[in-house]
Amino acid sequence: MCRWVAYAGPEIYLEDILFNQSNSIASQSYSAKESVWTTNGDGFGVAWYTQRTTAGLFKDVLPAWNDNNLRSLAAHIRTHLFFAHVRATTGSSISRANCHPFIWKNWTFMHNGQIGGWKTCRKEYESHISHDYFSLRDGSTDSEAIFLLALTLGLPDNPIKAITQAIEIALQTMDKHQIQEPLRASIAVSDGHSIWAFRYSNDANSPSLYFGNPETQANTSNNLITTIASEPLDAEAQHWHKVEEASAIVWNAAAVEQHAIRI
Repeated sequence: MCRWVAYAGPEIYLEDILFNQSNSIASQSYSAKESVWTTNGDGFGVAWYTQRTTAGLFKDVLPAWNDNNLRSLAAHIRTHLFFAHVRATTGSSISRANCHPFIWKNWTFMHNGQIGGWKTCRKEYESHISHDYFSLRDGSTDSEAIFLLALTLGLPDNPIKAITQAIEIALQTMDKHQIQEPLRASIAVSDGHSIWAFRYSNDANSPSLYFGNPETQANTSNNLITTIASEPLDAEAQHWHKVEEASAIVWNAAAVEQHAIRI
């Protein structure tokens, strides 16, 4: 399983979150604490927003802990909102096209988890993606397929509804093919202003997900929620709140709302 982090708040350098935390996303690429797989070294990606409408994007197949370009960029890029992801493949090939995050216009998406029996379900699941969005398909992961299907289902108008429906179609497809392997997902999506994050599985064993306020150079208030992450980035328990099973959270202007996912 992969690990990811999303930040939104006062401008900081990427390195504040990517490298300078005791349990940073870079350290999670080789020593994750709450993942089935300790190592997440099958590539990484970072997407960040500035004054432009669309996000900048840097992805590679090197492990995050071993990429000097990432460390250099992280020391020089300041941003108010960014996504970062370290990958452990569940079967798809190791390639830049399969690294997260994925971008369409001002929208950014990343995912940790799997659609059970993906190789069996893939053709039918992808058939629900509209022609216009399927033409954007660059890789082979179930993650990118979920994003493109969510766009087909109206992601920009209602992210919670679109992601929920994309998960529901996956479950229906798995059921049709009698797949016993579970669906598990933690998902983040952003339009550059807000963040929507989701935690769901059909076996009550979703990938871990938290929100909180780690210390950064921005010196933010302890009450200001800035970060959603697969794992706490430090050992300060008071900084972090666990996202419940079958839940979606919406981050907007440092406030977090939680919603139940009903499928």
